[in-house]
Amino acid sequence: HAALTLRSRLRCIIMRKGEDGQPTKPPTNLLVLNEVVVDRGPSPYLSNIDLFIDGKHVTSVQGDGLIVSTPTGSTAYAVAAGASMIHPSVPAIMITPICPHSLSFRPIVVPAGVELK
Repeated sequence: HAALTLRSRLRCIIMRKGEDGQPTKPPTNLLVLNEVVVDRGPSPYLSNIDLFIDGKHVTSVQGDGLIVSTPTGSTAYAVAAGASMIHPSVPAIMITPICPHSLSFRPIVVPAGVELK
């Protein structure tokens, strides 16, 4: 006998835009098991990220970036950034700021299936 554990994944659509606001490449679709990280890259400056959940502006994050993780990924980078772990059977998404400039935005858990932008 073998045990099967189903794990939730994130669908990630990466859209790159040039300085003129026009797409530089076609969108890339990915399925992610652990997490998606949006960060400032090699820039020495803080990133400013506006977070929308299902089309509604929730907050603006100033810091090194943002981690969006599944329950499986919540035990990795998100925990190192100060988030809690989520049990694999809980249908949820963890949103964790990376080194935020303000301590007013803490890691939050949202229901699986919401659209994040």
